[in-house]
Amino acid sequence: MKYLFAFALAGSLLLSSCIETPNTYSQMPPGTWRGILKLTDPLQAPTPADFGEEVKITDYFELPFNMEVAYDAAGKMQVFLINGAEKIPIENVHYGRDRSTAKDTLYLGMTAFDTYMDGFYEENTMEGYWHVNYKNNYQIPYIITYGQSHRFIQDPVANTQDFSGDWKMVFDYDKVPYVGIGEFVQAENELTGTIRTETGDYRFLAGNAYGDKLRLSVFDGAHAFLFSGSMDTDTIYGEFRSGKHYLSNWYAVRDTAFRLQNANEMTKATQAGPVDFTFKKSDGTAYTLSEKNSEETGITIINIMGTWCPNCKDEIAYLKELKSNPKYEDVKVVSLAFERYKDEAKALAMLGKYREVMDFDWPILLGGYADKKQNSIDLDFIDELYSYPTMIVLDRNRKIRKIHTGFSGPATSKYEEFKKEMATILNKLLAE
Repeated sequence: MKYLFAFALAGSLLLSSCIETPNTYSQMPPGTWRGILKLTDPLQAPTPADFGEEVKITDYFELPFNMEVAYDAAGKMQVFLINGAEKIPIENVHYGRDRSTAKDTLYLGMTAFDTYMDGFYEENTMEGYWHVNYKNNYQIPYIITYGQSHRFIQDPVANTQDFSGDWKMVFDYDKVPYVGIGEFVQAENELTGTIRTETGDYRFLAGNAYGDKLRLSVFDGAHAFLFSGSMDTDTIYGEFRSGKHYLSNWYAVRDTAFRLQNANEMTKATQAGPVDFTFKKSDGTAYTLSEKNSEETGITIINIMGTWCPNCKDEIAYLKELKSNPKYEDVKVVSLAFERYKDEAKALAMLGKYREVMDFDWPILLGGYADKKQNSIDLDFIDELYSYPTMIVLDRNRKIRKIHTGFSGPATSKYEEFKKEMATILNKLLAE
C-alpha cells in the first residue's frame, strides 16, 4: 500500500529559519523551542526502493514536539512541554556543566511518569536521549532547537483538505481491530484535537494538514505518539506510531452517529455486597477497606490507575478539582495503582514520589504489577479490568454504585459531560 507511505514531507518543507541571537543568559535562552524525537535509527530506516520512488524518507520517523523555556522572578529556569492548548511544566530541571567535555548539560525529569531527558546544550541546540526508567534500556534520541515554533510545517499548502470534525477510526484493521473517534479542529493548515477510545483518549494532539495529508503528534513525558494519514476520496488511511516499536495501521471515515461503548457499562460489579480489600500504602503499611476494620467511612471513590499512565494523571487532576469543592470534601478517594515495576520496593517508592509530585492527600496503594488479566482476577469485586484508569464509586455501605471505564479527559468533547455525570451520582449518594 504505497499511498500509506507517500505522506512523508520533503525535507525542504520542514526546514525553518532559526532565531540566532546572542545568548545573554547563563543557561538556555527563554522562548520557543522545537524538538524532534527520532523514533527509529536512521540507519535502519526503509529506503525509497522499499515503498516506491515517490517516497521521501528524510524525516519519516521523526516525532516533533514544542517546548518553552522561561525564568521566574527569582531567575530560576522553567521548562514546559507544549501540545496544542496544553502546557506541561517539567517537574525536575537541572542545568550544569560536564567537566570531561566542557559542554553545558541539561536534565529534564518528568518525575510523575518516571521518565527523563538528558543531553548537551550548545549554540542554541540541545541533543540527548529521552529515557523511560521502567523499561529495560529504553531510550530515544532527540534534538531540540531554539527559536522554532512550528510543529511539522510552517507555511500553508494550497488546496488543503478539510480534516475538521468527528471521524470514526478503526485501528489494526488488518489484525485485531479496535475503534476510536477522532475529534479534529482545523485552522488553515494547523490541526489539533484528540482521539477517544474505549479505554481513554490520546490527549492533546497537535500538527498540520497539507494537501490531502495530515500529521499529528503528542509528547507529554509519557506518550510519544505520531499519527500520519492521507485522504483517499472520503477516507483517511494512515499509520500510528507509539515510541520505538509500536506500529498500527488505521483508517477513518466521517460518521457523526458512531458511538463508543458506554463507559459506565463495560466493567460490571460481581457482587451485591460491600467491597473489601487490603493493600499496601506507599509507605509500606497496610490499608484495609472492610466492614470491621475500615479506614474509610462514607462515600468512597476507588481510582484504579498507574503512575505511568497519562489518562490516570488526568483523572487524578479531576479528583483534586472535585475534592476542592466543599460540597464533596467528605467524599473519600483511594488510588489503587498497578505499576510497571515487578519489584515491590521500586513500585512503592514510585508511588511515594508520584503522590508528592501530584500533590494529593488521599492514600495511594500498590495493587501489583500492571497486567489486566491478572489484575481482573485479583480484583474479585469486578468482572474485568479493561482500562487504567477505572473509577469505582461506593456508597456509604461500601457497595458499588457506579463503575466508569477509561477516561475522556480535558482534551475531549466529553470531559464536561463526565463531570456532570459524576456530580449527579455523588449528589444522589449524599442525599441518601
